[in-house]
Amino acid sequence: METKTIGKGDVIIQKGSHETRAYIIESGRVEVSDIVNNKKTVLAILGEKQIFGEMGLVEDKPRSATVTAIEDTRLAMISRDNFNELFEKNPKVLLPIIKALFERLRTVNKMLISKETPDVVETIKYEGIRDAGFVVLSGLNEISSEALNGGEMKINNFPFKVGREHKSGGLDVLSDNDLYLEDSPPFNVSRNHFLIDKVEGKYVIVDRGSRLGTIVNGEEIDEQFVLNEKMCEIIVGKQASPFAFKLEIR
Repeated sequence: METKTIGKGDVIIQKGSHETRAYIIESGRVEVSDIVNNKKTVLAILGEKQIFGEMGLVEDKPRSATVTAIEDTRLAMISRDNFNELFEKNPKVLLPIIKALFERLRTVNKMLISKETPDVVETIKYEGIRDAGFVVLSGLNEISSEALNGGEMKINNFPFKVGREHKSGGLDVLSDNDLYLEDSPPFNVSRNHFLIDKVEGKYVIVDRGSRLGTIVNGEEIDEQFVLNEKMCEIIVGKQASPFAFKLEIR
């Protein structure tokens, strides 16, 4: 796997190019952007251990956004040939890429459902709280606080993914989370349950296709919830779930 250091301000992927490599950020940060209504719109800020460009490994369409280093950034790069070679010799190295592809598949599946039932994403049209300060997750009870090591967690990179910890031994290629919750049968938390994202400067909570759903401010969200206040409460699963958190923008 080749590594490369990119200088601040350098473009890594240009929208419309036929880039066919995936990138893992070893250090630094990058900005994903697009031009909307003749104006630059920042879609995401990615940091250490996050991945971008993974769809270039599996499709030949032009890239849909521009990715630029916003500070000096060190990247691990995987081409299609590298992927095939590593798959034969050292497949564990590819786990981050494979998990990213599965997450993209989940996202596409939910988008298809949304097109069939457009009303479920009506809340995305609300103005929402725009990027300001920083985002903090804290527990609303003892179990939830323990999941955050007894304190609170500042969220720096988006999307921030939450799901159930895998306990049966061995690797779990099908789950990909930043926060793993230790649950027991009958499970409240799905392996890939919900995520917190920042879309065009707005903070969004998205259920990732969980079995029991995600409740925000007392209501189960069908698809996406745009945060239009600086604080909300999140229950992972049904109302009686022991996993309850407060999300704040400070």
